[in-house]
Amino acid sequence: MKPLAVLFLLFTAAAFSQSIDSLKIKPVNPAHDTVNTARNDTLSVSDSLKAKASARVDTLAPIYQQPFDSQGSFINRKDYDFTDYLYSGDLLREFNFNFIADYGSIGQPNETFLYGTGFNGISYFENGILRNNRFQNILDLNNLQSELIDSIEVIPLPRGFLYGTINNPVSVNFLARDFITPKPYSRIKYYQGPSGEAMLDVMFNEMAFNKFNFTLDVTNRKLDSTFTKPAYSIWQVTTGLKYFLSDNINLIGTYSFTKSLVGLNGGINVDSIKNETSDINSLLYDQQLAPVNFNAQNQGYKNHLFNLRMLAKFWNGSFTDLNLYYNFDYTELNRFVDSSFYKTVDKEKIFGASLRQDFRKGIFNFSLIGNYESGNLKYYSLTNSSFNYYPVNYHNASLSAVASTYFFDSTLIPSVYYKITSLSGNDFLPQINGTFGVINGTFSGMGADLTYKTSDLLKFYLGYSSFKTGKQFAYSQNWEAGLSANSNNFFADIKLFRQTDTHWIWSSTMSPAMVIYNPDLMGFGARLNFSFWKILVETNTSIYAASNLSNLPLYLPKLNFTGGIYYKNILFKENLNLKTGFVFYYTGQRNSLVGELNPVYKIDFTAVGLIQKVAYVYFTWENLTDNQYYIIPYYPMLPRNIRFGIAWELFN
Repeated sequence: MKPLAVLFLLFTAAAFSQSIDSLKIKPVNPAHDTVNTARNDTLSVSDSLKAKASARVDTLAPIYQQPFDSQGSFINRKDYDFTDYLYSGDLLREFNFNFIADYGSIGQPNETFLYGTGFNGISYFENGILRNNRFQNILDLNNLQSELIDSIEVIPLPRGFLYGTINNPVSVNFLARDFITPKPYSRIKYYQGPSGEAMLDVMFNEMAFNKFNFTLDVTNRKLDSTFTKPAYSIWQVTTGLKYFLSDNINLIGTYSFTKSLVGLNGGINVDSIKNETSDINSLLYDQQLAPVNFNAQNQGYKNHLFNLRMLAKFWNGSFTDLNLYYNFDYTELNRFVDSSFYKTVDKEKIFGASLRQDFRKGIFNFSLIGNYESGNLKYYSLTNSSFNYYPVNYHNASLSAVASTYFFDSTLIPSVYYKITSLSGNDFLPQINGTFGVINGTFSGMGADLTYKTSDLLKFYLGYSSFKTGKQFAYSQNWEAGLSANSNNFFADIKLFRQTDTHWIWSSTMSPAMVIYNPDLMGFGARLNFSFWKILVETNTSIYAASNLSNLPLYLPKLNFTGGIYYKNILFKENLNLKTGFVFYYTGQRNSLVGELNPVYKIDFTAVGLIQKVAYVYFTWENLTDNQYYIIPYYPMLPRNIRFGIAWELFN
């Protein structure tokens, strides 16, 4: 993809720009009014979650998907449309307790932390379907199609275990765009960056027939070689058909396909540099001369996901969400060192069903969440001289219940919840000594929380839960307290949590060693935003309390801070909505396999403009000071570089 392509696309956008009316899409509506919690744009359910009464298809009223939880934190498209994000993991940067252990270039399987929890502790859902790799209990967020995401809900820590068949303490649900337009809708996004980095996404939506809505989204991302690393490439296709059976029942069929190949060089080989010079920085950041650990290692990935969904409102105050799905997941790692060969394969076939039933009567609300899965997993490793094979068959079921009462016109909302999980199968959990075993049986958990809202301007949350994880050890206990306040020019979202747990954890997707993790972790997070005149200041701070760095998960900093100061205004007779400014990133001390790491920082210049409410234009000048640093040893981050892109809606 060359700059010439961008010029062509810009010309096309100008030639076929649409009227504002054609952008009035009719999207999803939230579970309850209580979803629209007190907060600024970055914490409210997105515009595409607010149903508009004018949406009718042949006099039918469409039914839209609803969030898991009315008490969750929501990140919406209105916010990240004004950020130069590269992949789905970047969208979570808006959350208080987010940190990305970044390997330095696009396509790498970065570890994302939420509430101080990383790999093997977060359940990632897409439209209510668990997307985690079942064998390792992780997800590479590169494999979620970012342009299809409408909004993201992060479940409060005490409630995180309630969703899905895996009892992880943290849960995140990515909600896809679900809308209807009076005319066929199309959108194209393109960006280009250093080392041949590029992305092209094409989306199309239309009412195919009177009662059918058709959606198609195709994405390609790629990167040329850096640090003798093979190129990265990923293709993603999602298509769906929504049938409006009646005002009470909608049926949705979707299919998504992902195929990727990423080079994994294992980082820079510092020992080799030390053999040549005492100044390792003289070669560490040299993309042509720096020696890497693996000149020929790559990871291939393939996924097919079929889903049949029913959304229904059978009576007043009820909502039904039924998913039937089949998920085929295939990961292959290949490594060649001299004459030696190493290969691992993780192949998973999963049939599943999930049912969510909400009941609302007066001040009482009751929700049931049921899940069932039957899985066939095959994992094997192959070298020049050995072959190991681990077949896995399991059946997993869970049932959760949440009861809430809305007192004083929904000002005070106490809730209690309970979950029971049953697991049966062979060889489900990998162990540290190389053998495999499973804890078959039944696991349960329970909790309670209280939400207090004085108005749309102020909200207080307090919750606690205790549950059995189903992993090698017993219980996880989670506390969270939160306060959010919002006014015209000021926004604050403050959270405090504590988690005690003991479990196995994968140290890295690229270094599949298991370690015992015994956290007693406390965290403080604060998002503070304020504006005056045309100046906007946004900050996001997280602090983790630990007696020493060794008590924190690998690479999680004790202090993480992001701060931006922007000029934000609507210019040129309301034809340009501009947000431009400087962003400062600070990553504090953190623990690693090579010892404690010093704090690092980065400064970016960014500009995003929305032209005539049709096209977004992005420009980022990254790492202005050309700082040499890494988040994870030894994976150098990018030097000073420029990235630009455009996203627009056309042919409507």
